[in-house]
Amino acid sequence: MKSFKKILATVLCVIMVFASAPLSGLIGLELHEFNLFTPKASAATYSGTCGDNLTWNLDTSTGELIISGSGDMKNWSSYSSPWNSYRSDIKTVKISNSVTSIGDYAFYKCTGPTIIVIPDSVTSIGNSAFEGCTGLTRITIFDSVISIGNSAFYGCTGLTSITIPDSVISIGNSAFYGCTGLT
Repeated sequence: MKSFKKILATVLCVIMVFASAPLSGLIGLELHEFNLFTPKASAATYSGTCGDNLTWNLDTSTGELIISGSGDMKNWSSYSSPWNSYRSDIKTVKISNSVTSIGDYAFYKCTGPTIIVIPDSVTSIGNSAFEGCTGLTRITIFDSVISIGNSAFYGCTGLTSITIPDSVISIGNSAFYGCTGLT
């Protein structure tokens, strides 16, 4: 019985030693060589609808958000645009020449884009559409725009230049409030 206990104790000690030792030390392999525990950054593409005939597509590897199709963009409330969860990934915004309006809160707090060109098909820019876009330095608005909503560019502190065409007949309250970089 005493020898059985010695054998059992020896086996248990060996098991404990092997169980507590890293696997890579036992077989001479480094697990990171197989990328088993190294998180990989992966690019993804997200898409959906943003109007009756509008779609959006975001490629996180390039940071490019493309709005395609024709017609009016939907209106949202703060933080509810369909690409809101990915707003930190957005670096550039391209809007199709057939989009007729930029919805309320469309790019709310998207801090990445620096330049946005609003195509000549757009007639209105919604309330708070670009509010808090602090990275935005320049915006081009074509003659087709007739209204700029309340707080449309509120807090765009990086904005240094904007040209408002003669076609604009309505600018909402606080549309450019807090745009401290404007010259």
